[in-house]
Amino acid sequence: MAQARPVVATPNGEQEVSLAKPSRRRIVIPILIGLAVVILLIGIPYLIYASRHVSTDDAQIDGNITTIAPRVKGQVTAIYVDDNSTVHRGDVLLRLDDRDLRAAAQQAAATYAQALASHSAADISVPQQAQLTSAQIAQADAGIGQGQSGITTAQAALQAAQAQLNAAQANLVKATKDEARARQLVAQGAIAQADADSALNAYQAALSSRDSAAQGVRQAQAGLQRAEAQLAANDAELQQAQAGVDTTKIKAAQARTSAAQVLAAKAELDDANLQLSYATIKAPVDGVVSKRSVNVGDFVNPGQALMAVVDEQNIWITANLKETQMTNVRIGQPATIKVDAYPHQKFRGTVESIAPATGSTFALIPPDNATGNYTKVVQRVPVRFKIDQTSDPSHLLRQGLSVEVTIDTSNH
Repeated sequence: MAQARPVVATPNGEQEVSLAKPSRRRIVIPILIGLAVVILLIGIPYLIYASRHVSTDDAQIDGNITTIAPRVKGQVTAIYVDDNSTVHRGDVLLRLDDRDLRAAAQQAAATYAQALASHSAADISVPQQAQLTSAQIAQADAGIGQGQSGITTAQAALQAAQAQLNAAQANLVKATKDEARARQLVAQGAIAQADADSALNAYQAALSSRDSAAQGVRQAQAGLQRAEAQLAANDAELQQAQAGVDTTKIKAAQARTSAAQVLAAKAELDDANLQLSYATIKAPVDGVVSKRSVNVGDFVNPGQALMAVVDEQNIWITANLKETQMTNVRIGQPATIKVDAYPHQKFRGTVESIAPATGSTFALIPPDNATGNYTKVVQRVPVRFKIDQTSDPSHLLRQGLSVEVTIDTSNH
């Protein structure tokens, strides 16, 4: 049944039908259409953006922090830096009392010099002993040759003297017989006394020749004995010279021992100098000093933390992404970095590496799903980002700052 239109009276008293108000549906539908259009215009790009980007605020800036600790014990005599001081590699941070270490280094240097002198003397004595031994052996060999030649000569002289003695004895026998026969003939008057005297003289001459030949034999025998004694002496000299070979070997062994002692003394000297160098503590890297906990006069021990050097140049970002966000994350993808400390500034970075395991795997007490109390928890994977230094020309970034990272995963 159609709805009756309302009748309105006019000033002239005439009645006419009034216009109906627009229905509520005609007003709502355009509004809904407009909202749908706005949602499509905003939502579709957002969905497209969300499908190609992954972000997390569970991230912070990390870097290298080098702890400065002494390698020797001692009392601090000077400190050259304070907290927030900028240092470069090789800059002196502090010094320790090095008097004991310096004395030890000087003692090691003296020991090394003594070892060098001993080795030099031992090294020189080896060729000297070798030359002396060689000369003695050559001289002894020559003496033995001469001794053997002397024995041969003495033996020949003895044979000649013995032959002369035999001949003299034969002449003496003949002269003896002639003298006896001459005495008998003189007694018989068969010959003259002068002939008997001649026979006596011949006998006396033969006797003298025999005695002289016997003396020559004795002299030849003495010469042979002297030659044999000289040969024995030369043989003793040769044995002594050959013993010098062993002496040369002993001296060579002593030279090798002294060389080893030189090496040992050099090692002790190097170690003493190294210990002395540890009394001056230098910065191992470029950075900024922080957490200084030492003062002049403090006694420090090896390994005691004295301060830290924070590396401001080599920094990176570690973001802990949910495992559900890791589907399209790859190394080399670009990232946008927002730092809480600088909300109006954006930095650029790149995915540098992805951890091989989740963070809970490296926890002190890692989860064990085989214990029967398994509860599924979304795990997080540490991802490391390299910061584009050109986006931070003022070096505003500091270690430990909280950041929000958005990764462009459109190229995976």
